[in-house]
Amino acid sequence: MHETLVVDLEAREHEVWVLPRGELDLHTTEELEQALSIALASEATRVVVDLRVLEFIDSAGMRTIVAACRGPEAGRLALVPGPPAVQGVFNVSGLAPELPFLPDPAR
Repeated sequence: MHETLVVDLEAREHEVWVLPRGELDLHTTEELEQALSIALASEATRVVVDLRVLEFIDSAGMRTIVAACRGPEAGRLALVPGPPAVQGVFNVSGLAPELPFLPDPAR
């Protein structure tokens, strides 16, 4: 049995925050893809994917985030770094410096 992923969307001024929690893996990437599609279809000036409460990410989950960050709406995306187990996947892959992580997740 796989853990679930719940993705909430939250409007904050001129931004839409995408708030995934749980495990982002091969079996749950569709939930994040749908949430990103909705958020990017909005008129928000920025879409922030907050990874702070994500518990796990595998290569399929990372691929979903990287694809969004390299897609046609890439300039509107920002990422809030996740906990060590999640952020470590981006760091080990060498992709962290190439992705739009916010420098101050406390905002």
